[in-house]
Amino acid sequence: MIPIAIPNIYAGPNYKRIIIIPFIFILLSLYFVPKIPAGIDLRGGILITLQTNSTVNATSLEAALSQELGVHDVSISTAPGPLGGTGVEVEIEQNENLSTAERTLRTFYEDYTSFSSADFDALSFRSQLEHGNLTDEAKMTAQTQLADAESRRNASLAAVNAEADTIFTSIEPFTGQIDRSNATSPTALRDLLTRSYSQAQAAYRDRVLGVLRSQLSFTDFTYKEVSPSLSEFFLQKTIQVVIFSFLFTTIVVVVIFRSLVPSVAVIFGAMNDIIIALGAMGLFGIPMTLASLGALLMLIGFSLDTDMLVSIRVLKREEGNPRDRAYSAMKTGLTMSATGMIAFGVLLVVSILLQLPTYFQISAVVLAGLVGDVIATWCTNAVLVLWYVEGRRK
Repeated sequence: MIPIAIPNIYAGPNYKRIIIIPFIFILLSLYFVPKIPAGIDLRGGILITLQTNSTVNATSLEAALSQELGVHDVSISTAPGPLGGTGVEVEIEQNENLSTAERTLRTFYEDYTSFSSADFDALSFRSQLEHGNLTDEAKMTAQTQLADAESRRNASLAAVNAEADTIFTSIEPFTGQIDRSNATSPTALRDLLTRSYSQAQAAYRDRVLGVLRSQLSFTDFTYKEVSPSLSEFFLQKTIQVVIFSFLFTTIVVVVIFRSLVPSVAVIFGAMNDIIIALGAMGLFGIPMTLASLGALLMLIGFSLDTDMLVSIRVLKREEGNPRDRAYSAMKTGLTMSATGMIAFGVLLVVSILLQLPTYFQISAVVLAGLVGDVIATWCTNAVLVLWYVEGRRK
């Protein structure tokens, strides 16, 4: 262990007062949390990253994209490239027409499935009535089931046709007039809609790149599109992952310590890390994406390392007094945190130089969380555990 020349902050009689420091950071962080921007992964849209040697006029480019694509939310960010030129990152909100088409197409598939099921049921019951040797009671039952199946089929067919009209109306601005003459059955209509929607997406992509090429000269680029349904799926899974992470962490901690105060201290420390990291995201405009979410979940592991370290040393060991054991744990924990900060600091610098947004988000969030972990663990968790141990000895 590398010795760290810091005083024993737990040696004095008023060490409990340092617990105020984390709460100040938490209050400040809670103020910035609502300011966290939602990334493309969670709100849907298009993200384009490219490298250019042209002069970039962000205002003119935003105006051109908004006017040509019919969108309102366009964000342009630039940074000097590591080998010269300029790196450009373009975020464009979902086009309203394509968004409507995508959502309606999803409903269309659901209603088409209902139509197919009801149509199959109607054929089965009609076959029973025509060819089956049924009793009067069974015939009445089959007739009732046939009527119900035909009613469901007709309702689903009406819904399918109405949704198809909405989808065609939404995508024809990109594909031109679509010939529907061969779509004489729901199955043919489904196939036509699938092909036409794909063509509309391709046409919109070409239009986006065409606007960019009219303003900039570039060759290599990345084009990422997240549909509304996929972004909704990501958001739901994000919430579930966070909830289950804290749930299982709580269970493990309670099983290990079998005491309320140490368990609450460990969980509270992990929550502090997350809140402070979220505050930093809101302060510096780091978007909430799948990458930054992964970094937040990583922080739970970092927090548990240091929180468990101080809790086990103070509660389980016997050498010296509790304050000396807490101080020893702090020196070890700070060395661990410093190592992590150096590693992710290097990653942050590299991601900025090479313009790697995913690694930038991960490294920036983890660095903020590690700072929060130092504050939360040694000013909150350690204080609560010491308070508990010394109170139990009286």
